[in-house]
Amino acid sequence: MDIIYHNRNRNPEAEALLGARYVSFDELLEQSDILSVHANLSVETNEIFNAAAFDKMKPSSIFINTARGKLHNETDLIQALIEKKIWGAGLDVTNPEPMHHDNILLTMENVCIMPHIGSATVETRDKMAIMSAQNIIAALKGKRMPQCINVSVYGDE
Repeated sequence: MDIIYHNRNRNPEAEALLGARYVSFDELLEQSDILSVHANLSVETNEIFNAAAFDKMKPSSIFINTARGKLHNETDLIQALIEKKIWGAGLDVTNPEPMHHDNILLTMENVCIMPHIGSATVETRDKMAIMSAQNIIAALKGKRMPQCINVSVYGDE
């Protein structure tokens, strides 16, 4: 299996370990048979998977989003599926979340929707618990939380 990826920066470790090949975002869209998204949500990535992106994908492609729902434009995804611009989708996250009970994606045979449990492994949940405990202990000791997302709370950033 050929593994291609796109990121802001190359990952030489993944390239060496997995034989992965770094490509541009457009090449990723054009070449992927299965495109699995593992990205953070930011201004740059908000709805990056939209009509323009789906238009570049193969009609046989499967789009998988286990990261954040707002990485894809759901209306554009639905249209791409209806127009057979892509073959299918696997969603662990939706846009919006929670998904409306009458969303057409729930009726499509080429779509699999999970209840945001992609990270539900023992290893991941253990690490999440440890990180939370480390933050609590640091905060109670009056120290900086090691896993602080909103560093502006410290007022020195």
